[in-house]
Amino acid sequence: MPAVDTIPSELMAALALLDPTHMMEHTRRLCAPAFVGRRVGTEGHAQATRYLVETLQAFGRKVRTQEFALTSPALELEAPLLLEQMTPDGSVARVFAHRTEFGEHPRSASHPSLFEGSVTVLPEDGLLDACQGKWVLLDAVPQGEALTTLAAQLAEHGAIGLLTPLYATADGYLVKRILAGSAVALPVLSVRADLLPTLAGTRVRARVPLVARQAQGCNVLAERGGTEGKFADAPLVIGAHYDALGDDLGGLHFPGATDNAAAVAVLLELARVLAQLDTPLRRPLVVVAFDAEEVGIQGSRALVSELKAQGKAPLMLNLDGAACLTDAVWVEPGAQTESLLQALDQAGRWLDIPLVVGNIASDQRAFLQAGFPAVGLSVGCAKIHTPADALDLVEPEALRIAATLLLGTIWQVLW
Repeated sequence: MPAVDTIPSELMAALALLDPTHMMEHTRRLCAPAFVGRRVGTEGHAQATRYLVETLQAFGRKVRTQEFALTSPALELEAPLLLEQMTPDGSVARVFAHRTEFGEHPRSASHPSLFEGSVTVLPEDGLLDACQGKWVLLDAVPQGEALTTLAAQLAEHGAIGLLTPLYATADGYLVKRILAGSAVALPVLSVRADLLPTLAGTRVRARVPLVARQAQGCNVLAERGGTEGKFADAPLVIGAHYDALGDDLGGLHFPGATDNAAAVAVLLELARVLAQLDTPLRRPLVVVAFDAEEVGIQGSRALVSELKAQGKAPLMLNLDGAACLTDAVWVEPGAQTESLLQALDQAGRWLDIPLVVGNIASDQRAFLQAGFPAVGLSVGCAKIHTPADALDLVEPEALRIAATLLLGTIWQVLW
């Protein structure tokens, strides 16, 4: 694709239709407490799904949903998590604050009733009999099967739970994790790393009422056909995930503003503008709000499976993070993405938007793993997976940059 110095007049007219106020309003709506943090499988998430469907339908395009069963469960609390430090006489010395001082571990066994025991450091000599009836404090978290093995051994020797370190963010939060791993043999709590040593030799009481939910996910798609037969089975897919981590039961609200409500707002504004352009498309277009990204990019995997079954070979652009201005837009390219990268580069030069290669762990990787050309984009996000990821972090200029860069790229691919 040869470089063109002047922005085509048709594209200039389309860019003029973009409105950051629309994008800020969509972001605000998606972050509202009524959507309860948009965790897959919740009623708040279902309300967010309906909002996306109704908004896209208002643009006059064909909208459908793709429901799928989660293959990996999402972690959920059935009651508030509890961790208390006890005095020698059995009264409560300290109640630890959920999400700032301790939190659930994604591989913990569930223990919904109160249970209590003294805390001992994991014996260096490997003699585990001293752990009977006690919480075992670890100074580091074993990974993978090592944690499974250690928990099983400690359970055999009568230990009642594990206490593991977790470092806080600059805002003082412990990041939330909802992708449930295979449960180990004991309850596991993550304690802020600087507080964990203070528990050694004391007694603690806890409640760990966790459940791994096999929820239903729901992608939301707006589709438009193309005119050229050679592209009939090669649609352009533009995506952003709308699910987030969900609010803490009886606790903190997780707006998920920069991860990833702002990007979904950009997606909705692009859908609105594209619906106003009457020029026929060369290839089909699929605008998709992905679900279940936060539990292992399961929504994009579901769409990839459907497209493969239909014999389709899509091109894909994915936006994860469209809220915070940085020095340049991050781009994660994949194999066979030269045409997409050339279009992005041209759009960046037209619009004076610098691009750099960056690491973006998001839905485009499901397409890449299936052998489809896909590129991930991120303008920027902040304080993700914490309650601090809120609307006040979202910058209208970042939304504008994301929307103009994508529209400039899409225009080249479709027209």
